[in-house]
Amino acid sequence: MVIRILIASVGGQGGLTLARVLAEAAVLSGLSVRTGETLGMAQRYGSVVSYVQVGSRVYTPKFTPGEADYLVGLELVESIRNIHYLKPSGVALVADEYRPPYTLSVENPFNTRDQAIELIKKLESKTIIIPARRLAIELGNPRAINMVMLGSLNAVSNIFSHDKVEQAVRKVLPARVVESSIKAYIKGYEYAQAIRNSFLA
Repeated sequence: MVIRILIASVGGQGGLTLARVLAEAAVLSGLSVRTGETLGMAQRYGSVVSYVQVGSRVYTPKFTPGEADYLVGLELVESIRNIHYLKPSGVALVADEYRPPYTLSVENPFNTRDQAIELIKKLESKTIIIPARRLAIELGNPRAINMVMLGSLNAVSNIFSHDKVEQAVRKVLPARVVESSIKAYIKGYEYAQAIRNSFLA
């Protein structure tokens, strides 16, 4: 069995770091893993898409639209752009971050945060919106949105044990942010765990 995860983000949000932590947690769990990414404009706020495949045997990093088990969106517009990667039974976990590209037209149907949230819920019924920045700020690390989303993903998927995730975070992230990142992971896990049943029933 292979679990396919697509991470949709913009530059500077830590989408690539999130993919690295997932990959490390997979290795520590004795699983096969492959990752890949597609980068947009080489600047902050450019589109970043990361592919993660985890399973007993994985041979290639990328997958095609309609194959992802989970979409982890660190930004609303990028999540909408990549929602087609989900399979019919897939689940979208999306941070309520709204950082639209400068090219986003005022004519666009999702030119506000609320409109973007409304649209993504219409496109994918199994969508859990996570107030990731608020949760990260409560812990004193506003940059830990990606770790909040890591916790949310693990609460829904149960792919990894907490100790493997913690080991992966300690191995991948700088020591100065490890403790706050682990707290952000736990915060995201607890938030998603508390509401998952109502969304995925």
